[in-house]
Amino acid sequence: MRIFQVDAFTATRFTGNPATVVLDADGQSDATLLAVAREFSHAEVAFVLAANGPDHDLRLRFFNARKEAPFVGHATVAAHTVLLALGRRNSGACRQHSGTGIIEVTAHADPAGAGTATRIEFRQTAPELDAPLPFKTTLRVAEALRLPATQLHEIMPARVARKGSTRLLVPVADARQLDALTPNFDTLQSLGSELGADGFFVFALNRNSDQWSTESRMFCPALGIPEDPVSGNAHAMLAAYLWDLGQFGKNSTTFVGRQGQQMKRPGQVNVRLEVDQGILIAAHIGGTAVIVSEGTMAL
Repeated sequence: MRIFQVDAFTATRFTGNPATVVLDADGQSDATLLAVAREFSHAEVAFVLAANGPDHDLRLRFFNARKEAPFVGHATVAAHTVLLALGRRNSGACRQHSGTGIIEVTAHADPAGAGTATRIEFRQTAPELDAPLPFKTTLRVAEALRLPATQLHEIMPARVARKGSTRLLVPVADARQLDALTPNFDTLQSLGSELGADGFFVFALNRNSDQWSTESRMFCPALGIPEDPVSGNAHAMLAAYLWDLGQFGKNSTTFVGRQGQQMKRPGQVNVRLEVDQGILIAAHIGGTAVIVSEGTMAL
């Protein structure tokens, strides 16, 4: 099996979110796939397998050091970057089968990139949003994050979003407050079990320009990931959250999500909403990736 280390949601090595991509994993047992993920526990692993039906072009399975995940956004971007570089897929659309079903993953020139940069974009149907978290519970989450209660957003509530995995979205008033977060991970993990949330996505809006953006941090102690550098799936959840609150204007259906600065692994997620007759159908999550190293795994 061929193995690649890839940094996703970035065009610069050693930034963004690292992922391991393993090709030709067909025929390997689940125990072997999990063992490989444990060996490369610094990053989530995407295993590329051949299609087993006419309705898709390839299969991806995702593992972290603890278990299999239904879908991982940054590892999807990483895997398709490798496949494109090796000529195993072409530009345009590719149908990927993974734990959340079949999604379309496109590869096209990155309008914001330079030279031959290619943006990989996947489509995520709108997630489910739970009712707003009771404020008393939100205060407990803030305390676990060591976030002063005064820095919680005055209007936007904390809510759990569900799409394959679950995240509690926690809006803060000022992006500068993100730098000061020092979570108590044991308490966060306990709260996550109580709320049914695998992770905590803390974000702030930036409306200082026409192309508005978000800044965020994400903590997933339940998945063995104290902090995730840059998350594609969480930005799809964030898009649905912001749409539900009416944060988008009539002609504004895109934003840029920035994450990872505090880990010295900055990355950028491009988000595009798919809206039909005033209803959010899906979010398209895009980004570039760069291959850091490659090799062969002995089994």
